[in-house]
Amino acid sequence: MQTVPEPGRVASGLLAVFVHALFFGLLFFGISWQKEQVDPVFVEYWEAPVPEAKAKPEPAPKPKPKPEPKPKPEPKPEPKAEPEPEPVKPEPVPTQAAVEPPRPAPKPAPVQPAAEPPKPSQADIELKEKQRKEREAELKRQEELKAAEEERLRLAEAQRLKEEEEKRRLEEERKRKEEEERRRREEEQRRLEEEKRRLEEERKKAEEEQRRLEEERKRAEEEKRRLEEERKKAEEERQRIEAERRRIEEEQRAEQLRIEEQQRRAEQERLRLEREAAEKRRQEELARQEQIRREREAKERAAAEAQRREQALVNNYIAKIQAKVRGKVRLPPDMKGNPEAVYEVVLLPGGDVLEARLKKSSGVEAYDDAVRRAIMAAQPLPVPEPADPLFQRYFRKFNLSFRPRE
Repeated sequence: MQTVPEPGRVASGLLAVFVHALFFGLLFFGISWQKEQVDPVFVEYWEAPVPEAKAKPEPAPKPKPKPEPKPKPEPKPEPKAEPEPEPVKPEPVPTQAAVEPPRPAPKPAPVQPAAEPPKPSQADIELKEKQRKEREAELKRQEELKAAEEERLRLAEAQRLKEEEEKRRLEEERKRKEEEERRRREEEQRRLEEEKRRLEEERKKAEEEQRRLEEERKRAEEEKRRLEEERKKAEEERQRIEAERRRIEEEQRAEQLRIEEQQRRAEQERLRLEREAAEKRRQEELARQEQIRREREAKERAAAEAQRREQALVNNYIAKIQAKVRGKVRLPPDMKGNPEAVYEVVLLPGGDVLEARLKKSSGVEAYDDAVRRAIMAAQPLPVPEPADPLFQRYFRKFNLSFRPRE
């Protein structure tokens, strides 16, 4: 199997070499710029002559660890004048790195009082003033040099930080590009693997197809050889073979007719089965509709029966109420005929009468009043329990009719 070359391999290798070379160059220059040697700076301090004093000598301070020895500048020779105490030599000013501050000069030994020295001359005063100005100028120059050195160190530190930041940025950029390259290579690798699998599957399919075609070709060649041998052997029997060929053709036509007949019968059988299935579905639908009709009729009969039983219960309660009220009616003595009086009665739960209103008069006011008094006297009337639906449906408000001859 041919290996597919990985695209972008040379470009990624060159990019990696270039990034590494740039990194090492920045690292080299970042270290080399710090190797600059700084020349030592010497500062000479001059102090005014220490006046004579009768102070007691203080104990000398404890010695501190000395820094590395630095070359000390030689003091300038002082012109000889009146005898004065020798000035204390100053310590050199530290440069570059932080150095321990100069030690305090030891106090001079007490001097025995002597005769008062003569006054300095004008030349000595001018010389000392000149020396003082030179010291001030030197101090100013030293401070300027120190400020310049600090500025240079600050700029160098800023440059170093900037280069370090640039170095970090380049490193992050390099890592980001390497990560992108790695992801791209992985994606390319996955794509190549998928392509490889697809090509492998196609190759297998092609090999299968090739094997199948080869087998068919071999079978065809074998068949061809066999027919050739038969033709050679049966050349003299060509007539018989021709007759056999015609017979085979007839059989094939007969087989074709037989197959067509089978297909026709199968189609007829399919149509018959479809008709039977349709008929069966129709019969099932009719049976289902008949079942629905029967169920509906049964429900209607059950509802009618329940209505009948309910009406019988209502009639029974009405009859009981009428019987109880009728037993309380006092007919007028001059009552004639059999007129009907109808009252609309409103009941409370339990059978108490809330209202009895004359809905149809019998024509005899005394009889109407007697019926009304009998209704009020017969309470509580015999009605269903308040929780029974019959009470709310039929006896909350209903009509009662009475005739004197019933």
